[in-house]
Amino acid sequence: MNKKIVCFFLGTVFISTLLSGCGQDGNTGIEQSSSVVMVDGTFDIEAVRNSINIKGHKFTVPQKLSELEEGLTYEFVDEEFGDGFYMVEISDENGLVLSAVADNAYKKSKKAFVSNIALKESDSDVAGIVPLVSTKKDVLKKFGEPDDKKTSSTNEQKEYYYYGFRDLNDSQVINGKIMTIAFNSSGVVEVITVNYSE
Repeated sequence: MNKKIVCFFLGTVFISTLLSGCGQDGNTGIEQSSSVVMVDGTFDIEAVRNSINIKGHKFTVPQKLSELEEGLTYEFVDEEFGDGFYMVEISDENGLVLSAVADNAYKKSKKAFVSNIALKESDSDVAGIVPLVSTKKDVLKKFGEPDDKKTSSTNEQKEYYYYGFRDLNDSQVINGKIMTIAFNSSGVVEVITVNYSE
C-alpha cells in the first residue's frame, strides 16, 4: 500500500478548531518524512501535515520546537495558560513567521511542540492551497469532496470544509487528524487549519 506524504504548516487557532494536547512526555510518536507525494483529488492527512509552507519555511504538525528548520528560532510568550500550554512565536531573520500554541511546554520545556497550525496570509500555503487566493474549486481539485461541511450563521456567511477525523467535545476543542478550510462569502479561502493530535 502506497503512503502519500507531503510538507505543510499552519499557525493561530480559529472558530471550532482550537487546539488539543498530545500528552506530557514530549514524545508525539510521529515520524516525519522527507518524501513528498500528493495525488490531486484525494485527501491524505499524512501528506497534508507535511506540506505546510509559511513565509518560505517548511513546517509539519506536530512540529517539535527543538527541530525547527535552520534559521528559525522560538520564544515562549506570556505565562502558561493551561496544563502545559504556552503561546510561542517562531521567527526568522526578517521577523515573526508563526504565532501558535505550544503543548507539552511545562516550565518552557525543550520538549514542546505545536500540533495545530492555522494559515491566514497569502505568503503561506498547504499543498499549494493559498489563503486569500485559492478558491473552493482549487480546494476540491486538490483534496476532493470534504468529509463534512458547515455554514456559519453570522452576518457574513462563511462555509467550512472538514477533511479527516475529528472528535468534537463540549468545549469545542478538536482532537484528531484534520484539516479545516474556511471560505468567505465569495468562496475564497480565508483560513486553513491543520490539527494532528492523538
